Amino acid sequence: MIRTFIAIDLDDKETKEKIISFSNRLITHQPRMKQVESKNLHMTVKFLGDIHESTAPKIYEILKEEINKELFQGKEFQFQLKGAGQFNRYSVIWIKLVGETEILQKAKDKVENLLYTKLKIAKDKRTKFKPHLTIGRLRFNKVDQSNFEKFKKVINDNKDFDFGVFNVSQIKLKKSVLTPKGPIYYNYKDDGEFES
Repeated sequence: MIRTFIAIDLDDKETKEKIISFSNRLITHQPRMKQVESKNLHMTVKFLGDIHESTAPKIYEILKEEINKELFQGKEFQFQLKGAGQFNRYSVIWIKLVGETEILQKAKDKVENLLYTKLKIAKDKRTKFKPHLTIGRLRFNKVDQSNFEKFKKVINDNKDFDFGVFNVSQIKLKKSVLTPKGPIYYNYKDDGEFES
């Protein structure tokens, strides 16, 4: 079994630098926040969890043919990453993706429907896609209360900050290997292997 998810990678170097600079500022107030590394920044379309390795090429073909070729048709769609926020009482820190996001909702719906009809992979309970980029996680039991207000203020002060562009041209199947130092992600390739 392999732990997998479907996602869109953030490739823009300047945007990555702005995000890492921002999350580094957050870490100064909450040193135990787990920062998403620059190379791992992505927008999750669907978390699959553990799947049989034999299912990976089937999912990959669906994404390649039905989403990347048929829906995206070789085009690149440009969005902005604008405004920091949080989920679950600051356990997840994120940046919102803004723009004409209808194409992303279509991609999400198509992924859900195709995986269910062709592979019997359960659909997500939430049908509305809220595109965002997770940049850090902070467990409740690891919060430094002495600096928590400063930490919250940094997020609030950047609720409208423009972090840069996010270009979308393809959706990828990714494998996640959990390690003590954080997850390592691998992309599924045409040759039938996951590569970093």
